[in-house]
Amino acid sequence: MKRQLKSFRFSIFITYFLATLIMVITCGQIFQNSYHNKMLQNKIAQVQSQCNILASQVLLNDFMISSATDNLNTEIDQLANVLEGRIIIVDSDYKIVKDTYTIEQNKYMMSNEVHDMMLGKSSSNYKIVNQNQYAEVMVPILDSATVTNTIEKSTASGAKSGNGMQEVKQAQGVIICMMSIRDLMETDAYMKAQGRTWYALFIFLALVISFFMAFFIPRPLRVLNQKLKQVSEGHLDEKIEVEGTTEIMDLTDTLNQILSKIQILENSRQEFVSNVSHELKTPITSMKVLADSLLVQEDVPAEMYREFMTDIAGEIERENKIITDLLTLVRLDKQAVDLNIETVNINELLELLLKRIRPIAEKRNIEIVFESMREVLAEIDEVKISLAFSNLIENAVKYNVDDGWVRVVLDADHKFFYVKVSDSGVGIPEECQEQVFERFYRVDKSHSREIGGTGLGLAITRNAVLMHKGAINLYSKPGEGTTFTVRIPLTYIG
Repeated sequence: MKRQLKSFRFSIFITYFLATLIMVITCGQIFQNSYHNKMLQNKIAQVQSQCNILASQVLLNDFMISSATDNLNTEIDQLANVLEGRIIIVDSDYKIVKDTYTIEQNKYMMSNEVHDMMLGKSSSNYKIVNQNQYAEVMVPILDSATVTNTIEKSTASGAKSGNGMQEVKQAQGVIICMMSIRDLMETDAYMKAQGRTWYALFIFLALVISFFMAFFIPRPLRVLNQKLKQVSEGHLDEKIEVEGTTEIMDLTDTLNQILSKIQILENSRQEFVSNVSHELKTPITSMKVLADSLLVQEDVPAEMYREFMTDIAGEIERENKIITDLLTLVRLDKQAVDLNIETVNINELLELLLKRIRPIAEKRNIEIVFESMREVLAEIDEVKISLAFSNLIENAVKYNVDDGWVRVVLDADHKFFYVKVSDSGVGIPEECQEQVFERFYRVDKSHSREIGGTGLGLAITRNAVLMHKGAINLYSKPGEGTTFTVRIPLTYIG
């Protein structure tokens, strides 16, 4: 267990450390990329604004850019120097009227980007070139008096949208500005250098936090394990109390509930063994006493001999009934027990059972009433369900008062059928209602033995109902009678 606990701690440490590390690196990368994109967009926006101003001046001078117009020519050169790049101005004839590098001066530029911008198919744009060292910004030179062109609207993918025609202004020229973004690269390098320092700090904090979590989270589990060891040694009556997180507290409560049920089952098992021993021994003891009485006497009268043998036969019958009920219960306890499922008319089944039990009820003037709301056909094991209903109805008669009544009601819906057995009997105290389905449990042991009960009938009934995926409930008040309600699916669920 210590090895498992160490492995669990190591797992927690690795999990928290990796989660924190991934979160820190991801957040750092997102921040750096966002900062870089924001700075780049700001710089592009500033350059586009300067190019728009420059475009107005070029248009005002009618593209006459030469040494004769020193002011505009100088301004363009100065802007190119400030941007650490290159400025190219193209007129409407695609002629380069200004190149700060003078390499392409007076040549023609027929690129697709320039052509689209001239036709007004694209507005100001930019792209990153030369291994992320420069940004190329293109700005159209527009005149408010320029004749407009009519073109078809297009989707982002270049396909015609079919939404009609759009009017756009034809450009008088294009300004191409190549600007250096090395300063942004230097800023990125600085941010990465600073980021490595912060990464190291956060990784250290992640190690500390992960170690803290790995040490303190398993602590309640270690205490819980010690408590469970005590339970495994046989101390089932000890309650587990462990403080920790909500999940640990919930686990502790669940374990306490399980231990409580185990304790109840253990007590029930011990009581069951004791009851079986006592119930089987009592008839044997009675028979031995009767047999010894006959053996010690000589010339026993025939009347006494017959009386004693009758008593012995009664004790044998009692012993046989207990053994039969025990065997029935054992067969029903088997999980893989075979059910002989067939479609049965429940109305006819209950009428047959009541016909058998009515003579017993008439001896004490107990009225049995059967109420059927509708005809019910269900897929059941007739033998086992008959046994369950017989026990309920017989108990309603046995534990009833003289001149009382028993009412059996049958009803059904689209999914289940319901059998309700009510009586006017002595009732069951509330504190005993949870135990009545346990084996050999009797509310009134002396009265149960007087009427021949073995204490196994309700246990057999419940097992038969559960085998059919059904449910059984009871409602009772002392002195007011008892009502058992059985619910069983109309179609057997295997």
